[in-house]
Amino acid sequence: MLMWGTVVAFLFSLLAVGPLRESSPSWLLSGAELVAVISLFALVCFLESSGGNTDRSNPAA
Repeated sequence: MLMWGTVVAFLFSLLAVGPLRESSPSWLLSGAELVAVISLFALVCFLESSGGNTDRSNPAA
């Protein structure tokens, strides 16, 4: 649930920073950039903790 919320926040922030840049106020642009960076970091953390990393399963590697 938290991961999907992060994905939605990332997509909305990209929408505000990308195609709607001209019509958005400056405070919204800076907030959207911050949300995009934080949500991208959270998504990378979710992917790393999901267990898909094969290096963790083999400590000798």
